[in-house]
Amino acid sequence: MISKLRPRRLNWDGFTLIEIIIAVAIVAIMAGAITPLAFKQLVKAKEDATLKELGGIEKGLLSFYADTGRFPSEAEGLAALVNDPGVTGWQGPYLDADRGDPVSEVSTDAFGDPYLYDLDPATSPADAADVIVASGGSDHSVTFGSVGGTWTINGSGDDLLQLVTNGPVNRDKILTSRQEMTLLGQAAARYYQDHLSFPSLTSDLAGEYMDAGIGGDQFLDSWNQPYVLQDDGNSPPTLTVKSPGPNQTDDGGAGDDLVLAVSSIPPGRAVTLDRLAVAQAALTADQALSLTGNWSVDYQNLKLAGIYETDGWGQVFGVNTDSRAVFSVGPDGDPATTDDNIPVGLGPA
Repeated sequence: MISKLRPRRLNWDGFTLIEIIIAVAIVAIMAGAITPLAFKQLVKAKEDATLKELGGIEKGLLSFYADTGRFPSEAEGLAALVNDPGVTGWQGPYLDADRGDPVSEVSTDAFGDPYLYDLDPATSPADAADVIVASGGSDHSVTFGSVGGTWTINGSGDDLLQLVTNGPVNRDKILTSRQEMTLLGQAAARYYQDHLSFPSLTSDLAGEYMDAGIGGDQFLDSWNQPYVLQDDGNSPPTLTVKSPGPNQTDDGGAGDDLVLAVSSIPPGRAVTLDRLAVAQAALTADQALSLTGNWSVDYQNLKLAGIYETDGWGQVFGVNTDSRAVFSVGPDGDPATTDDNIPVGLGPA
């Protein structure tokens, strides 16, 4: 007997209305739980990206300052980090662009809003930064302060602030400038030995007295400001080598000005000793010469060159006729105060 298989009945019945409602409710609950979390993660990712970019901007600003001696002006803004604004020393770009237009990238946060750039800001607490770069964060609104206003550094909100201070860079610049000023002072002392006067301009030292290097031979300090030489006009003279310092303003030697005093006494003494040795040797060799006591006459009678009339401070040598000894009246120019005469203690007969 041949059996016949009965065809299997397929179940075409669908979900019931209650099952559909329950499924939709479950999906809605899951979506309601996941959506805020996803939004928070998106905001967090944009905050992290903005903070990373702000860190890069800080480094770029400090490099700009290190090269040029100043931060970009508010008119130049952050664009000066990627486009040369025509400032001396610029060696940028100081930021790499990876999202397209460099200016747009450096000027805009990850939320698509422009950064606020405040140079020399007023802050609470005071003096917290030399520059503030601010992002309004996820609410797209900066509430901690404003350009030209006062910034509350520890404010409550989602603002993202980058505080930039030039202190570490300036400490290095001060050290470098002081070293350069020392070199200028040493060169000025050598100049004095040759000319019996200090140079009026730093350019007087170029070539013969200093090797190339300081400010590209323009003798600029670490803030791209010219070093200044100033003779006090006293006798003996003292030369002042000056830099206006970090604020790039001449404060008359006060404030943050860098000042180095160069005395004419050491180079003048060196010249004096050299000339005295020659003059005394000539006088000792000519014992028959009758001295007048006036060295301006006696040195000519000894057939000495004109440079042997005066000492290293431009003062006429004295001559003691009793001991037949030539002497310098010393830095103070007074023959009676023999404690600074050269040789010490020797004065008029």
